[in-house]
Amino acid sequence: MKSLSILLLCVLLIACGQPNPQTPHEEIDWDALVPEEYSSEAFMAKYQDEIEQTEDDTPEAEVLYQKIMDEMANAPLNEKLNNKRIKLPGFIAPLSQQKGRITEFLLVPYFGACIHVPPPPVNQTVLVKTAAGYGIWTEDVYEPIWVSGQITLEGKKTDIGEAGYLIAGATIERYEGED
Repeated sequence: MKSLSILLLCVLLIACGQPNPQTPHEEIDWDALVPEEYSSEAFMAKYQDEIEQTEDDTPEAEVLYQKIMDEMANAPLNEKLNNKRIKLPGFIAPLSQQKGRITEFLLVPYFGACIHVPPPPVNQTVLVKTAAGYGIWTEDVYEPIWVSGQITLEGKKTDIGEAGYLIAGATIERYEGED
């Protein structure tokens, strides 16, 4: 009887330490990816005077742009999110596809990020690798989506931008906005 109790206790301890696939995903917005102590307004205010005094299309503007981009590439991540099951809406910047479905992409907060405009900071970019059977049909690439899965603080640099977060084994669903 004592051995059975110990075995049951061990099983319970192991089970409690494992993520439960039935645990619902917490719906978050993009602000949740930024640590509370970090302010994007303060970041931009730091460069505002310099931006206003620098003429466009000059070597000085290029140096300033690179300085800002370097700092954005080191924007802090929200460590409280590590290994949480989340659901996040956004747009995609495709990286790879299989059989007409995009299965790896950067999830970003606004349309066109990483492609037509400078990429968002790393704390606003999520590398997504879809679960088997999931993906986005190439004709739906411009539509907003929901991504659900376990988020980790595993950054990766890609050809089109750098992500601070990773969701591997993600599920995808169409985003239905509020009316």
